[in-house]
Amino acid sequence: MKSYKPKIDEQEAKELLTLRGRIFRSRKTPPVRVELIYLPYYFFRIKVKNKRGKEREFIAGIDAIAKSFVLVDEKGLEQEELSWVEFQPAISEGEARNALLKEARWFLYEKSLMSRDRYQLVDYKEMELVWYPYWVGYYRSASGSWDFLALDAISGILQGGKARRIFILAFSQVRVK
Repeated sequence: MKSYKPKIDEQEAKELLTLRGRIFRSRKTPPVRVELIYLPYYFFRIKVKNKRGKEREFIAGIDAIAKSFVLVDEKGLEQEELSWVEFQPAISEGEARNALLKEARWFLYEKSLMSRDRYQLVDYKEMELVWYPYWVGYYRSASGSWDFLALDAISGILQGGKARRIFILAFSQVRVK
């Protein structure tokens, strides 16, 4: 199965996932456990243009679990093959294509409002199903409940609310029975 090689190693992930106190920055809470997971995405090459005719190409991803749209930076991607993955796609290629068309148009509409330059989707090409790497850090609170944070294993960016929903859905489909 096609994947991309993580650029962040486990030790670096632990450091990036260590929580710092809001008032006392020296107070640190390291994750109890860190694991590398791979989530399925359908990648597409999209072409957009603005009203002046300037065209740009991007790689857009639709996660194969919750159908969320994301733009992917090609620079840091180095392919690798996986022999086994825990999480399987929950949507078909057709559903991913429909989600891409819908979500890309909303994304471009939002960007057009922000930049005051109208962008439109010109073309898209289906690429492939890939598994994208993330580091997940697990934390135990004083009350005994568990929480987690996710980190993009290629860019080192902490994942927020939209991505958190994907992880919760993936974990609930596979790990909770």
